[in-house]
Amino acid sequence: MPVYEPRGVEYAIVSGHVGVVLENGARMPAYWSHPNIGGTFPSVALIHDWWGIRPVERRLAQSLAQMGYYVIVPDLFDGETAETAQEAMALIEKLGERGYQAVDAALSVMEKHLRSNRNVAAIGLGMGGSLAYEAAIKRTDLEAAVSFYGFPQRYLGQFAQAHAPILAIYGSEEPYTKAPVIERLRTELAQSPLAHEVHIIPNAGRDFFGGSTRAATQAWELLAAFLDQHLSSEPRPASA
Repeated sequence: MPVYEPRGVEYAIVSGHVGVVLENGARMPAYWSHPNIGGTFPSVALIHDWWGIRPVERRLAQSLAQMGYYVIVPDLFDGETAETAQEAMALIEKLGERGYQAVDAALSVMEKHLRSNRNVAAIGLGMGGSLAYEAAIKRTDLEAAVSFYGFPQRYLGQFAQAHAPILAIYGSEEPYTKAPVIERLRTELAQSPLAHEVHIIPNAGRDFFGGSTRAATQAWELLAAFLDQHLSSEPRPASA
């Protein structure tokens, strides 16, 4: 995965762990990365896949921070990670419907944070990509949502009513979301006046960012261009 963008500014960053206080008073752990200077920046909630927060999510958060974004990675599994698909499914079953509630809380934090300029995006991988879809449909205050190989099936019939531009990226060898489903997603998004995009990366499966591959570079370039397009405008007024 590329971490250096020669065409733009690369910021020195600070990274670490924080806690997000939910509406019920519970504290959700999260990973945090942001430019190490003053001022306000567009913000991103990066939502992990069903494995939990791994080095790949931390590297993505750091790379986005180097580009000038405030990034929070909510830990939906409260510190647990999975090594096998069976363990991952058990974590998802344990999470239940609390997943979107946690993502919604993280996005609200970014909307209100004093270092955020109120231009906010949701970005997700796999399971997190599905939750990014849900955020784009349910929230009215996002500037963008990005789904890497998310599962659109449960949201089909709702995408035309999405409130934020969606970038959906899949590999041509995607094993779970088959081509007819992706085409239905594309058709529904085309019915919206928003600038949605659906891209298929040739000769790629899932987990684009697991190494320095051509698919990772293509996916990163698509992500960077989409965020630059939708998060670089004048921020919404505080009363929005």
